[in-house]
This record gives sequence, C-alpha cells and structure tokens, in this order.
Amino acid sequence: MRTNHKLLSAALLLIIGAISSCNKIASNLKYDLNMRTAEVTIVIPPYSDTTLNVTGTQTNHYNIDSFIKASTGDMMGIANIKSAKLMSCMLQLEQPTSTQNFANFRSCNGSFYTNGNSNPYRVSIDNNPDTYAEALNVPVDTTIDLKSYLNNNANQFTYSLGGRLRRPTTDSLRCKVSLTFRVSVQGL
Repeated sequence: MRTNHKLLSAALLLIIGAISSCNKIASNLKYDLNMRTAEVTIVIPPYSDTTLNVTGTQTNHYNIDSFIKASTGDMMGIANIKSAKLMSCMLQLEQPTSTQNFANFRSCNGSFYTNGNSNPYRVSIDNNPDTYAEALNVPVDTTIDLKSYLNNNANQFTYSLGGRLRRPTTDSLRCKVSLTFRVSVQGL
C-alpha cells in the first residue's frame, strides 16, 4: 500500500510540474504578426481651390481579435498585444489620368483612429513631387507604439485622406488606403 501511495504522490508531482511548465511555456510564446487592415476606398471630391486642404473620410470594421486568433492557432487574442507599430501606409489611386493623379497634390496627409483611441494618428508627405504618380508610400515612424489604437474595444477604423492641391482636380479621386501594422503578441 505504501508503494501505491508513493507512486500516486510521484505521479501527482509530475502532473503539477507539467502544468506549471505548460503555463511557463505559454507565457513565453511570442509572435510578431503583420496585420494589414482592410483596404478602404476614400473618395476625394473635385476641388478647384488650391489654398485650402481637401479631404475624404471612410470608416471600416476590422476584427483584430479574430486576426490574432487565426494567426496563433487560437492560442492568443487581442488581450495578448504587447505592442503595435505602423509599418506602412500605402495609397493607390483607382483609374488615375495624366491630369488627375498624385502630382495634383503639393502635400498629402492621412490619419486614422479607432473606437479604442479617438485621437487621430497622422502621417504626411509635405513636399510631394510634381511628377505623375498613381501610388504613394507615405513615410511612417515605425518606432511609435500604437497599441492603444488596437485595445479591447477596437474594431472600427476611421481613415481620412487629404492634402493641399498644386493644381485643381476636375473629377473625384478614388484612393485605396492600406495600413500594415507589426503586432507583437505574447502569452500571459
């Protein structure tokens, strides 16, 4: 009987040790995920005044928790975000022409906010070249942590795009906006 008691005690210690090790392993799991929010199309209406900024805005939903769960085999979710950094902001005009493209803009700026953080985060090109362009890669600061925009409440993104014109536009400009984040998640 004593041998059974010793075996049972040893097995119990092994199980407790295994559970403790699993918790330590889970807390050490880390992933750096490239999250590309849904592409949105912003329409900038025709504008003849080059002294004022023109803008367009669009809101879209994106389920950050589902993205993280799908990327980590359901092991982590939005609560596991340790940091989020903007890696790129790409702008692509739909059906640009030789007289209606990004060369029309002296400067270009964009921003986004979420229902998790309503303070707009801004990016810009202050001196956009006067050359034909149907796409722009807006410079971003990849060192700023934007985790607060992706917190537990965030599932709605609002994007704005605009700038100051160099030459008037005669037609609406339809521009696709795509943001890519590096989201670092870690087990709890």
